[in-house]
Amino acid sequence: MASTLDGSSRSTSHVDYAIVGGGPAGLLTAKALLKAAPGASVQVYETARGYWPQGAGVLLELNGWRALHAVDDDLADRLRSQGFLFGSAGVYDEAGSPMKLPYTQSMDWNHAESERVHGHTRVMVYWGDIRQALFESLPEGIVSFNSRITAVTPGEPGSQPAVLQMQDAQGDTRTVTAGLVVAADGFYSRTKRLVWGGGMPVFTNRLIWRALVQYDDDDEVPELLRRSGGDPVMWMGQGIPPSRFATVYTVGHNRFVWTCIAGTSFLEKAGLSWSPAKNDDMGIQQAGAGASSPAKSRCLAVFGDYPPAIVDLLQRTDPAVITEHGAYLHDLTALQGASDWVRGNVVLVGDAAHTAPPDGQGLNMALEDVAVLGDCVQRLGATSQALEDYAAARLPRVRDVWVRPPGAFEPPNRLAAIKNASFTPLGPGLHSGKSRPLPGWQPAPRVEVAEQQPQPQQPQQPQQQVQQKAEQVAEQQKAPAA
Repeated sequence: MASTLDGSSRSTSHVDYAIVGGGPAGLLTAKALLKAAPGASVQVYETARGYWPQGAGVLLELNGWRALHAVDDDLADRLRSQGFLFGSAGVYDEAGSPMKLPYTQSMDWNHAESERVHGHTRVMVYWGDIRQALFESLPEGIVSFNSRITAVTPGEPGSQPAVLQMQDAQGDTRTVTAGLVVAADGFYSRTKRLVWGGGMPVFTNRLIWRALVQYDDDDEVPELLRRSGGDPVMWMGQGIPPSRFATVYTVGHNRFVWTCIAGTSFLEKAGLSWSPAKNDDMGIQQAGAGASSPAKSRCLAVFGDYPPAIVDLLQRTDPAVITEHGAYLHDLTALQGASDWVRGNVVLVGDAAHTAPPDGQGLNMALEDVAVLGDCVQRLGATSQALEDYAAARLPRVRDVWVRPPGAFEPPNRLAAIKNASFTPLGPGLHSGKSRPLPGWQPAPRVEVAEQQPQPQQPQQPQQQVQQKAEQVAEQQKAPAA
């Protein structure tokens, strides 16, 4: 290891596969490549110094489960055993009165029928549990924490390695050469910006807060959450999409994850401000930042007038585990071909390739990316043809799931694309991609609470307007296209 004039040190190493980003997509990529190319050297480079409780609930859909099983059956079964059935959502307005909106009816799901027909059903799993299960399933030392990418120079598959430069928090630098670089570093991908010379996502003027809360005793859980029996609970503001809303999911016994989303105008009303990301600064308050994090106070400033159940969750949350960030999107209609995701021997997966609205498909599509990339590498090696085949397979899928015609509520092929997804298994000994029976697996136990008679309420004019607008949207969707 050489020393530099400023006292920092430098080192150089080589790996066959370098993965940038230690989230679920990056970790599953490591597992897929280890199976696709046994004996190859694989390393994951993660900016954070370690893992903290982080993220919200992830609804693993049929396509996500099939992608997981294509990579590792045991991993998929472990996650399924940790998950909870996603039931019908309880939807309320900002005052706590029940609502029934047409666009929430798609959340109803027949789990038994789904298992019978598709071999899988929708299951809610905590994002942190997914990451931890993946991390524990990989060989020790495969994740290099405290590794911030500072430069990436693409090479050519099979002939010229890519060159990555990175720096740790102490200022020490190192250079890594790699036969293939997989960028799984999220919607604000640093790799994408360094290699493509742009790729900046568009800030949507909305903020997102997420965290996990654990109650010690059953009696501490707010009554509304106990009565939900594990089903999600949502509070919706006015408008379509709502101007602000909060969602709570069950991810374990007395374990809840909450997500709050609001426009920046609500912060301004509270006398606060928030700036979108600039250059290297994501404008993100990561979990693990410490008790001095302003994320909690900012979230409460926006949602402190919400019903007691969600406010209690916010107040109980450790400030150090709250993630705060802006909502960003990539223009998926501008995708043209392989060059959007592949440059030499650098390839994008997950949110780095296709950041889309937070509609439940983000991680599922990232898992699909990994399963397809692993299959291409297994068949063709880390070659240009493998990367071209990967991009050619994924671009139509992204369009089917996310790109909608003008005026449409969702892409016309979306539901079929999710239900009919299939992937080639990696490695020997895999079953057919269907879930195996797990004895004792069941949704969160319901806590029986005596029903209370609802009190008569005066109609709320703003709420009536929201429902009328939602009904109009639903009718427009039913109308045949011109």
